[in-house]
Parts: sequence; C-alpha cells; structure tokens
Amino acid sequence: LIGAQTQELIGGADGRVTAIRFKDGAEVSADLVVMAVGIRPNTELAEKIGVHCNRGIVVSDTLQTVTDARIYAVGECASHRGIAYGLVAPLFEQGKVVANHLAQFGIGRYLGSLTSTKLKVTGIDLFSAGEFMGGEDTEEIVMSDPFGGVYKKLVIQGDKLVGACLYGDTVDGSWYFKLLREGRSVSDIRDKLMFGESNLGDTGHQGQSKAAAMADTDEVCGCNGVTKGTICKAIQDKGLFTLEDVRKHTKASASCGSCTGLVEQIIMFKAGGDFSATPKLKAVCACTDHGHQAVRDAIREQRLLSIADTFEALAWKTPNGCATCRPAVNYYLTSTWPKEARDDPQSRYINERSHANIQKDGTYSV
Repeated sequence: LIGAQTQELIGGADGRVTAIRFKDGAEVSADLVVMAVGIRPNTELAEKIGVHCNRGIVVSDTLQTVTDARIYAVGECASHRGIAYGLVAPLFEQGKVVANHLAQFGIGRYLGSLTSTKLKVTGIDLFSAGEFMGGEDTEEIVMSDPFGGVYKKLVIQGDKLVGACLYGDTVDGSWYFKLLREGRSVSDIRDKLMFGESNLGDTGHQGQSKAAAMADTDEVCGCNGVTKGTICKAIQDKGLFTLEDVRKHTKASASCGSCTGLVEQIIMFKAGGDFSATPKLKAVCACTDHGHQAVRDAIREQRLLSIADTFEALAWKTPNGCATCRPAVNYYLTSTWPKEARDDPQSRYINERSHANIQKDGTYSV
C-alpha cells in the first residue's frame, strides 16, 4: 500500500487487533501490527517532578526546560521545537550551548540541527542529508548509473544546496553536508557540484585534495569531535593504514559513518602507498573471505544445514571457525532452515546461551 494513512486499529472481543482501517475507508485484516515510532525517551522522572514533557523534555533555545529554568536537557531526552534528535552530532551542538550558559556567558542559542546519516549495512553505501526528497520550489540534479550501482541526487533551493542522497559512492557526503550547514550559494560551482570537491580545479582537470587543503584543527568527525590533526597524529604515531585501525584509535567514522569517505582520503594522503582501502564487502571474520550476505545466500541456495557443511562448502580457512563466525553461521542456518538445520547450542550468542533476557512485562526468558 502506497500513500495509505491509518485511521484506526480495529479490535476483537478478546482485545486483540483484527484489522486496520484507513482514511479512505478501506480495511486490511491483521493478526499483528508493528509500529516503528522512532526513539521515545523515558521521561518518567521528569514528569514526576512536574517538568513539561511532550515526546521528550520540552526545552527552549537555551536547552532549559520550559517549566524550570534551573533544569537543562540535551540529547535524545530533549524535545526542541517539536523534534527529538536520535543522532549523536546534535548532542555536541546542544552541549556547547549548555556549557555557554553554565559558564555564565548567556549568549548561546540552539536553533536546531541539520542531520546527516550513513547506512551501516555491509556492502551498502548510502548517505543522506537535509531535504533530500525535494519539493515544488526546489531543483534536482540527478546522476544515475544502474550498471555501476551509483546514484546521486542533489536538491537545490535558491542557489543553495538543501539536500543530498548518495548511493554507491558516498565519498563526498561530508563535503555536501558542509555546504548544507554553511548555507552559501553554490551558483558558481553548480556545473561541477555533482562531481565532488576534488573536481573544483580551474578546468576540471586540475582538482584539489580536500585532505591536503584541510587545516589540522578542522573537524572531520562531528559525532565524536575528531579533527584532522588527531587522525594524522594517530596514523603517524601508531602506524595506521586502514579505516578500521583509525576508527579503533580515534573513533572517527565510528558513529554515523557520514565522514567515512573523508577519513579514507586523509589516510590515503598521510599513509601514501601504504594505505589499505576498505574492502567493498567486509568478511564475516578472519576465518573466511566471504561476507555475511554471501554466507546467507550459500546456505539458502545450497541447502546447507550445519556449521560443518557450511565451512566445507565455503572453504573456511580454519576448520572449526572462531567465536565470531560460529554464532553468526549458526544463526543464519537456524533462521533460514528453522526445522531442518542442526542447531549447535554451543555456537549460540552468549545472551541466548548463558544469559536470561528480560521481557517487556518484567519476566525473564532463558
């Protein structure tokens, strides 16, 4: 169903849902309704002391609660101008405003955040920021290469970039996001905008390296407050050559992932020929070169029913696997062939094997 708007949920005599009624009068039978409502902070404590809440603790532009100016709220628990942000970067911006007031400067104002996000799914490069859906008063620049698996869409309004959606090639995501935040005119670079910052040379043949042009104090990762200088120092002092190494030591690109392309450019700039590019498809672990999706596909297509069968069919490097791949393969087997697969209890994830899991009603399952 496309464009359908839910009017109400219809329940039976036993109190369970039986159907969904839409605004156009149509109904669809249902045994279960799952609603994705985003984040919903626990405001119980705030409500108990009389702080006004509406899907979050309602705050002003100074991040003070509208009920009591002595109380500040930041992050996912705060509702600012009707928005509760579920990302890390806005928290840092809010924290600066609160610090400004706690230091008694009293001039900081939080006016909301432009947000960007990068999908963290193995093998899928997807970045979006701003108003990437566009509208009646916007223009769109689109590049599509279905065979190469690349799609780019830039949304412009009044000579300013207001949105971006990148698939397959997200290396310029951080640059587009910077243009969004600065709100400057892009009319002078519009003809080169789609091709990224590295193509802003005099004729398009003499590009510029963003990694080289950045100052050491320039922020690269907004989520974790990591500068170019911090990354370069870690690369030099610790001999880092891969994105995973830099993430581990600096936390750059470890949260939303929107700065991944820029971090890789900095590694390439600093490490030179020693740079090791991130594989397009990340392996399950060091025991194999296969990615998660490849393993799942093989289990389904070859009807593999045990860990041993899977390791043999996919030429696993270590015959018995490891603590990373065995639970993953066991899960893929039992979820693909729930009745036929040979479950290995010792290869279950630790929370399923040893821990009791608390349920919503307060009971535990073992």
